[in-house]
Amino acid sequence: YDNTQEVLRRAFPNGNFNELPMIKQEQAYTAVMYYDPVLKPCQAETIEQWQANPPQVFGPPEHQQGLAYLSGQLSLDQLENHHLQRVLKHDGTKQLFFGECKADPTIKNSQIEKIQKQLKGQQAKDDQYRKVNIGHYQPLNYKPVSPSYHLKTAFSNAIMTALYARDEDYERQKQAQGLKETEWEMTKKQRQHQTRNRHEDGGMHL
Repeated sequence: YDNTQEVLRRAFPNGNFNELPMIKQEQAYTAVMYYDPVLKPCQAETIEQWQANPPQVFGPPEHQQGLAYLSGQLSLDQLENHHLQRVLKHDGTKQLFFGECKADPTIKNSQIEKIQKQLKGQQAKDDQYRKVNIGHYQPLNYKPVSPSYHLKTAFSNAIMTALYARDEDYERQKQAQGLKETEWEMTKKQRQHQTRNRHEDGGMHL
């Protein structure tokens, strides 16, 4: 994994990341590393599609293998899929993997929860060890989130504006959308006004 900004630069060549808090950069980075591992530039439409319908990156056999690794039954190099190996090395992408497994009808939720519990216990032990030995250690704990929640949070409107800061097409689309919404609001007021007038007229003729 490269440095966070390096990855974001490749996925969002027109982005302006200095405005984004570190945690927001991390969230976008996690999503990119999971859903766009070859780091080709992401179109805004692609992100919207991900949000509407989070892609399934792995199939049931890989879900089973990944869970077997996470529960200590397989070693990392026994996993055949290299992308799966990378995903399971990092906490953020690991949570997206869990979320994807939960949507797999061939896997029992109880199996996933058991593994998550094990890992949490391990994490607490590691954190404790580091606190004792490092002193100022601040654990960065990734909470379990569903892929759709992660994608909506990682790519909220404000963040999208930063990721496509210098993308003229994106700007134009946003402006057009804004205009449409303003027009709709204005015509809505007119429509309400007209119906109100009609009712008043209707009342006059009685």
